Amino acid sequence: MTRRAEEVRTLDPGVARMYTCGPTVYRYAHIGNLRSYLMADWIRRALMHRGYEVMHVKNITDVGHMRQEMLEEGGDRVILAALEEGKTPQEIAQFYAQAFYDDEAKLNILPAHVYPWATEHVAEMVALVEQLMDKGYAYLVGGNIYFDVGKFEAYGALSGNQQAGLMEGVRSEADPLKRDPRDFTLWKLAEPGREMKWDSPWGEGFPGWHIECSAMSTKYMGQQLDIHTGGVDNIFPHHEDEIAQSEAAFGVPYVRYWVHGQHLLADGVKMAKSSGNVFILDDLVERGFDPLAFRYLCLTVRYRNRMNFTFSTLRAAQRALTGLQGRMAVWSQAPTLAEMPSEAEEWREKFWEKVESDLDLPSALATVWNMAQSPLPDAAKAGLLAEFDELLGLGLNKAPASHEVPEQVGTHVEQRSGLRTSGSYGEADALREHIASHGYVVEDQAVGAMVRPKTPLERMAGQFATVSSPKEVASFLEEPPTMDFSMVSVVSGYMEDVQRITLSALKWSEGHDAELIVVDNGSTDGTSEWLEELRASDSRVNVVHADHVLGEAAAKNIGLMQCRGRTVVFLDPSTEVTGDILTPIDRWLDDEQVSMVGPWGVCTDDMHHFHDEVTSAEADAMQAYCQGFRRSLINEVGLMRECFRFYRNLDLDFSFQMKNLGHRIFAVDDLPIVRHEHRVWAALDEGQRNELSFKNFKRFFKRWGDRGDLLVASSQRHEHS
Repeated sequence: MTRRAEEVRTLDPGVARMYTCGPTVYRYAHIGNLRSYLMADWIRRALMHRGYEVMHVKNITDVGHMRQEMLEEGGDRVILAALEEGKTPQEIAQFYAQAFYDDEAKLNILPAHVYPWATEHVAEMVALVEQLMDKGYAYLVGGNIYFDVGKFEAYGALSGNQQAGLMEGVRSEADPLKRDPRDFTLWKLAEPGREMKWDSPWGEGFPGWHIECSAMSTKYMGQQLDIHTGGVDNIFPHHEDEIAQSEAAFGVPYVRYWVHGQHLLADGVKMAKSSGNVFILDDLVERGFDPLAFRYLCLTVRYRNRMNFTFSTLRAAQRALTGLQGRMAVWSQAPTLAEMPSEAEEWREKFWEKVESDLDLPSALATVWNMAQSPLPDAAKAGLLAEFDELLGLGLNKAPASHEVPEQVGTHVEQRSGLRTSGSYGEADALREHIASHGYVVEDQAVGAMVRPKTPLERMAGQFATVSSPKEVASFLEEPPTMDFSMVSVVSGYMEDVQRITLSALKWSEGHDAELIVVDNGSTDGTSEWLEELRASDSRVNVVHADHVLGEAAAKNIGLMQCRGRTVVFLDPSTEVTGDILTPIDRWLDDEQVSMVGPWGVCTDDMHHFHDEVTSAEADAMQAYCQGFRRSLINEVGLMRECFRFYRNLDLDFSFQMKNLGHRIFAVDDLPIVRHEHRVWAALDEGQRNELSFKNFKRFFKRWGDRGDLLVASSQRHEHS
């Protein structure tokens, strides 16, 4: 509340009452949510180290507060599928709650002492609303009960949102029944057909979003809490409303210390379904990561700072975690010390000083590594690391001291040690590679060679190399072309489509000096393995695998950077080449006035509405199904703008990058290529299509909306005049 670091002094010495805003269980918790729960876990562990008896409550928000149509029309395919199967909202909530419990266990998050479910505490919510009505802080209109914000003078102290004219902090459109836009719902009249509703003194209805936390936290811990945690998106309106209704009802300060975790970004932007960059824990596990690698990664950024998640940083975290596990395995075998050296106490003080200084875990983690590289005896390091891990929670105390390895592998490890002793390092390295091919890693330690099984990530890395962003890919754009054509296709699964476009492109490019570059954009359906087989069988094929689904522009930039051909031809995986398209594209591009060609162009008069396809004339933009242009233009106009994570309107933006420098685009109708269903588009519901398309159009229009001078219609008017 004071916006500064304060020494924690609990209401009752030695006891800490801690409440965490928990998950809404009609979807999986994504890794941004989990970062917030990790923050609460580290606070709890720090308090426990200080000897506090911590009472931790974490609510489960099930679907009771949601309107029925939000479930039925909310566009969540998992929810819709479950409803179609006849599952009840309660069954859906149970499924996602169990998934949440499993995620917490995988991340070594200490379970809360109580997980109260909102729908099991409606009686407490009704009683709290009655208190507020009796005290004059709430009013009834049309069967709904609202909190009267104007009567609570301290409203806005947490968030700073205090003006009477603020927009409503709610998840729906403005409610005309409210006296003040800031007023928030405590109880809502049940709409016709609603399944989840409860009796109340005001008729059948359901609780508002905010009332549940006040009712449940105070039921289990009393009217005053020591610490309340959540994400920054909870500050307003949720926590602000919690404070108002709790303090109005009970007449005492509600929470002593508020702690909020900052947002987690993914690839530099906020995680959002509409951006296609929402990751859940199982997404990381599928890619071979230990869930505790994500816990380690979160240790590297302070809780109140934004964290940018990338798979590159997660790989680094996995390596670091594996390194600590290996050190712990070695140190644990050291002879026990009669007493700890005095230097050990200095390291202990450094570590806990960082932890207790506004939870400065990055500095605490740096202290761990400095200690690991110090001259302390191994047994002392093992003891310290075991103590530190009571806070870090990386499971290092459970790290095995040794691994069972096949007898043959053990024999090879001994042979390798002998070769190193005799100075035969080349043969030793070859033997190490042989051991690695059998799934084991040899690590040379001061006490001798240690052998361990490869981690899942190391096993997967052996299949084919992956990248996490264009920054990790070599660019050949500054080099002279070494062939005539580079065909580029970005694919994201749908193997049948991938096979159709790649095989047809290769078939009809025979006789040309051409390459096919396929950017495998996070496929998980076997496409990656098939592409590797294709690459092995055809020297014209180059495949770049992304370890997750990159934004469309980023993936296409990878393809552009890898091009070695004089002419670039983009081919969408929804298309099929039915004849030689390279010869006519090359013929059109021989004309210096023509910079880009393709079969499906579009035009506009006002930058808002792009006309139906132009197939045999100059166009304002070329659709991305097929685009041909000279590679030399890329260094002139630049790569694609990577803010376009979804493909819609990216082709408009890239086309206008060219037009801005005076280049002309022509649609031609004699290219032998056809379109099939666009699977990515077909997989989206109408709401998602509209949202994604509109966001990208805003990006396009913001940059080019006032450039009517670039339009074909504008130049034609000028020529006519």
